Amino acid sequence: MKHSNFSGVTKGMKYYFLIIIGLLLLGSSCSNVGDTAPSFKLKTADGYLLNSNNLKDKIVVVNVWATWCPTCIQEIPALNRLQAKYAEDTSIVFIGFCEEGANDMNQVLKRFPFNYHQVANAGKYSDQLQTRVVKTFPQNLIINNKFEIVFEVSDGSFNIFRSLDEKITELINNRE
Repeated sequence: MKHSNFSGVTKGMKYYFLIIIGLLLLGSSCSNVGDTAPSFKLKTADGYLLNSNNLKDKIVVVNVWATWCPTCIQEIPALNRLQAKYAEDTSIVFIGFCEEGANDMNQVLKRFPFNYHQVANAGKYSDQLQTRVVKTFPQNLIINNKFEIVFEVSDGSFNIFRSLDEKITELINNRE
């Protein structure tokens, strides 16, 4: 009899364990694609006011990064090439949301120039973009002209330039 009670508890524990694991796996692979991006009014490191209401007719490329994240720093050259490719297209805006304060961010940017509009202390906003149970860095998103998130990749990408460029090209082609 004790054995059957133990078996019942074990089955129950297995059931709850599987539910918890399933929820964690589901949450860890969640995506914001299809959601409307949260609105914001933020000031960039160079004093420019970014207001999401003014960006609703644009393609917005977002990078969430941290100064201590090696993958974030490693992908900056590719992101700069992407920004340079579209520099003449005023319908595309590139924004970097840095988790740390302006001093820490600016020290890193002196060593590794990053040609996006940069916002320091952006954790409160970037938390709203978080797609996993645990926040991961870097996170790259593309927001369309309706301010909907249409692309997202976290934890870096083997070829971030190509991944983002393909989606930007698709959005440009679809608006014409």
